[in-house]
Amino acid sequence: MKNKKLVNTRSTAIYTRLSRDDGAEGESNSIANQKTLLTKYANNNELENIVYYTDDGYSGTNFNRPDFKRMVADIELGLIGTVLVKDMSRLGREYLQVGYYTETFFPNHDIRFIAVNDGVDSAEGEDDMAPFRNVINELYAKDISKKIKSSHRVRGMAGVPLSQPPYGYMKSPESYKKWIIDPEAAEIVRRIYKMALEGKGNETIARILQEDGILTPMSYWRKKGLKRAGKDTQVNPCKWEKNTIKTILANQEYVGDVINFKTYSKSFKNKRRIKTDPEHWKIFKDVHEPIIERDKWELVQETINKGKRRPSNKGYEESSLFSNLLFCADCGSKMWFNVNHPNDKIAFYMCSNYSKRRGTCEGTHYIRADSLKRVVKNELRQLGSYFINEPEIFAEIIQQKFSQNNQSKKKNLEIELNKLSKRYDQLILLFEKIYEDNLSGKIDDDWFKVMSKKYSDEKSEIITASTKIKSEITKIDEQLSNKDQFIGAVRQFLKFDDVTPDILKTLIEKIEVYHAEGSGKCRTQRIIIHYRFIGVLDIPREFHNDNIVMEPRAGVRIEYIPTKEKSA
Repeated sequence: MKNKKLVNTRSTAIYTRLSRDDGAEGESNSIANQKTLLTKYANNNELENIVYYTDDGYSGTNFNRPDFKRMVADIELGLIGTVLVKDMSRLGREYLQVGYYTETFFPNHDIRFIAVNDGVDSAEGEDDMAPFRNVINELYAKDISKKIKSSHRVRGMAGVPLSQPPYGYMKSPESYKKWIIDPEAAEIVRRIYKMALEGKGNETIARILQEDGILTPMSYWRKKGLKRAGKDTQVNPCKWEKNTIKTILANQEYVGDVINFKTYSKSFKNKRRIKTDPEHWKIFKDVHEPIIERDKWELVQETINKGKRRPSNKGYEESSLFSNLLFCADCGSKMWFNVNHPNDKIAFYMCSNYSKRRGTCEGTHYIRADSLKRVVKNELRQLGSYFINEPEIFAEIIQQKFSQNNQSKKKNLEIELNKLSKRYDQLILLFEKIYEDNLSGKIDDDWFKVMSKKYSDEKSEIITASTKIKSEITKIDEQLSNKDQFIGAVRQFLKFDDVTPDILKTLIEKIEVYHAEGSGKCRTQRIIIHYRFIGVLDIPREFHNDNIVMEPRAGVRIEYIPTKEKSA
């Protein structure tokens, strides 16, 4: 038995949770009633230093709850000694996850766990009925999910909007089934369409709205106190993204239509929404008051489709050559490919987060595409020279780099595999126990079938996960083949003395570009190449070529300096 006084020196966490799915269980499950019950229990049992954690509106199958995560973090910091819940279902309704916390996480952190109405107190020893309660709670969640899905299907086929109203609309206070116009936001939507019809692009529209101090949809909803899915990661609440403009301009619901079944989820345990093919959408026309006239909306769609057909980067090899390889060395953002419109023979890259284009990065990190190609080609020639002149040393260094980078990854995989193995052994013991309990009459045949199926399903999941991890470990152990593939790509480059997308993607993980330094006619620009599997490679000086020097514009010389590591 645990020392109750020991855990009482730390705080007592009272955790309460309520979701929409709990509505049928009445007032007894309200947050206020949960807190009253648990506070009274804590006071009567000398559990001191109470800290409250509350998740209101979160499903029991979702363990990514804000206050639950905060409580877990406090437990890991050693601040909590006791966790108090009304019943097991308040902790969660997914029996594997609940089992992990009650059987592994809490004991490992010396947590006394109490579920008042279920009579569970870890200080009194193991509760044989806990696994059954967890299964019942999960079956309840599954049943609720089926009923909700069926209800949604019926409402969706009847033309009732299933999604949240888009920016510009709000739910009618008289009926959640109806959308009405939100005058303030609708005016911004009309303005966006007006600018689009005037020929302004998404980036331009976004910049104008930002300059005028217009709150983004997410910031607007937050200001209104409305909960919406998604994270508001922008520091500037008025920083509009061009993709937000794109979404608004493509949304057919602004003409008064309701579009249902645009997304779906595969399982009640997996909340990730998957996009449905448009052919499976259900569209109901003229259901609510339009913000945009239908003919104007269709005209905007024609403009958008014309833009899609414009091959802006066609004919520029560099746009695909360095695709997904270039990053800003200062802020880590991707580098965007651009074409100089006055002189379309000049292609270049710049930081996608540049401040003067409404980002936060101070420098453009501008680099000409032809200059970059020459610099990378020069670096690969040095790499090839090293390989030709010192093949054994080169191969040994590559192997060492492979081993260093994969050692940590392999260790983490082995730890995870060990956890799965222990859980598998636990399941064997649990199955033996319910088998014996069934024989002795402690549990009936129906419950034995339910439990044995659950354990069997989890064993299958563990076998699948273990097989995947073992495969990844095997791949790491076979890094020699990757080393040979890397050396093969070096040979391929030496054979043709040219860079291709295949060669670059085999050899290079990423290229970091710094902003050019200096002023006047002579400047320098640093570049770091990170090779795949091995990171930054320090090539001996005797194999170095002269740095590439180019004149990107008249009167300006830039020396490109491949750097081995970032300066402090």
